[in-house]
Amino acid sequence: MAGFVDILDRPSNSIEKPKPLPVGTYLFMLVGAHKEGESNLKKTPSIEFMCKILQAAEDVDQDALTAALTNANTGEKKPLSEVVLKNTYYKTEAAAWRITEFLDHLGAGDEAMSPRQRLSMTPGKQFLGEIVHEMSTDGKSIFAKIGKTAPVEA
Repeated sequence: MAGFVDILDRPSNSIEKPKPLPVGTYLFMLVGAHKEGESNLKKTPSIEFMCKILQAAEDVDQDALTAALTNANTGEKKPLSEVVLKNTYYKTEAAAWRITEFLDHLGAGDEAMSPRQRLSMTPGKQFLGEIVHEMSTDGKSIFAKIGKTAPVEA
């Protein structure tokens, strides 16, 4: 893997923007505990989960996945298990149901417990997530993010 100094010594016209992961369903696992945060623009309090991808489902375009995992500059292919995406939920009354639904999908605790109690049970939990594409605010880039989630069926 090239070091930062090596990257800075290459011609600028040889550096390409990475491709986003293709849309579709992926199996995720939560890495570590959730983190408290806030949105950049409005400073809305949030809960953030780091989600490691374990595998892609059959609805994911395998050629596009290989292209997204292959560094266009070096030709090296990164393992899918090294891809980690952030999944964010906002702490507002209108969005409270979303975090509760996600906790249900994780199988973290039960509905009689408070979301705060259930959050402590989330590290290492797995879920199915749909990767969707979102346009950057400047309209120049497309990013992969986690859209809908679902429980892993046993």
